Amino acid sequence: MKSVSFGMIRTPYHFEANLSDQEFQKIGQFACRWALIEHTIGNCLRVMLGMEMEPATIMIFPLSLDLRMRRIRELAKQRFLTGYQLALLAELRPLIKAMQYLRNTTLHGVAMNLGDDPDQTYFNLRSKGRNLTRGELFSCEDLINYTAHVTQAFRLSLGDKTYQDHEGHTYVLPDRPHIPEFLPPECRKLPQDDTLLLREGKPLQ
Repeated sequence: MKSVSFGMIRTPYHFEANLSDQEFQKIGQFACRWALIEHTIGNCLRVMLGMEMEPATIMIFPLSLDLRMRRIRELAKQRFLTGYQLALLAELRPLIKAMQYLRNTTLHGVAMNLGDDPDQTYFNLRSKGRNLTRGELFSCEDLINYTAHVTQAFRLSLGDKTYQDHEGHTYVLPDRPHIPEFLPPECRKLPQDDTLLLREGKPLQ
């Protein structure tokens, strides 16, 4: 019986040789973290509206991340949130902008290279006219992970009234990491007061 061989069509793109397997793996990890951050923001909006999963799948989760955050801010203005939750939201807003900047440039941009030097690989998002070097991207892992923690903290603070005994609670955040200077100003406008409220998980009030 003749054996069947499965050939693999080789990619025509040369940039792949300039990124290691470990770097591709790290980009994949970042993509999964960004996706879960966005999903969690959708859940925050769902809980604030007291909506169950089925209608939220139709009404909330198709919304863009920008629109989810805008709706959360609008609800916050109507005194839906405690002081602790407002502090978390203030911390979260510029971080989400930073994640959008990194994610969109990396995943919607194209990998390019200056000359033959693999260290000069960068991501170019032509629609926004911006570049992100791979060194800049990989330097943001702490920032990405910190944003995930703040997102989790905000979600857990809200509880979930659609389930019994799911009250909100506090969350001890890690220290705020360095915010890279290459990020746009709106991504670096975190609250000046790095309050102990966020570090020690003080009781909800």
